[in-house]
Amino acid sequence: MNQSDLHDCIHQKLERYFTQLNNESASGVFKMVAQQTETATLKFVLNKVNHNHSEAARILGINRATLKKKVALYQL
Repeated sequence: MNQSDLHDCIHQKLERYFTQLNNESASGVFKMVAQQTETATLKFVLNKVNHNHSEAARILGINRATLKKKVALYQL
């Protein structure tokens, strides 16, 4: 999978989301997508490294303290 594949996947999911709205108004889409993407990524990486925060932070390219805050925020 490359960045283009990820882009296409997100695009397809957004197409489905807007189709399922059935002409209802959408709001907060950016925040929703950002949060869902972030939590999915955090969960996946944490599971991959058996919840080793140092290793997860390294893989994610974020500070361990930042990871700890996000884990608490999303109750992961």
